[in-house]
Amino acid sequence: MYTVGKIVKPQGIKGEVKAEIITSFPEHFLDLNELFIDIGSQLQAYPVESARLSGRFVYIKFADVHTRNDAELLRNKNLLIPEDELTQLEEDEFYIHNLVGMDVFDEDGQPLGRISDVIQGQAAGDIYVMKTPDNAEILIPAVKDFILEIDQDKKRITIRVIDGLLDVNEM
Repeated sequence: MYTVGKIVKPQGIKGEVKAEIITSFPEHFLDLNELFIDIGSQLQAYPVESARLSGRFVYIKFADVHTRNDAELLRNKNLLIPEDELTQLEEDEFYIHNLVGMDVFDEDGQPLGRISDVIQGQAAGDIYVMKTPDNAEILIPAVKDFILEIDQDKKRITIRVIDGLLDVNEM
């Protein structure tokens, strides 16, 4: 299951909720028949009656949520979908959850570290956060000048190391 949003508050009096979008594909909310919500210690399916987008938020009316009080019980809950509902990606596109944990190597095959996070929303594009064996964090721009290959099957990323990016002699 993958988190695609988080309910921030009830919206109105008829059970609609306002949720922050946590996905690169917000339009996908418009096609979903159901979303899963972690209630207590188990996931529960909630049929989607309607959804509308507004900026970085989605307003959702669940079929079984009829009042503001019902919607209030969902405040701060994550919205999840199963893996088979994820949007299909184009070639050279990757989900963050697939990148995090990948091992990073230089062009000569020397291990450098592991991806611990991806920073999105930067003007120049995404930035991969790599943790080195000594716990230093190195920021790697996710552009073809630096990222030479991403092999999802081997869970490995090969990068071009340039002066100033990192000092591989310290590792």
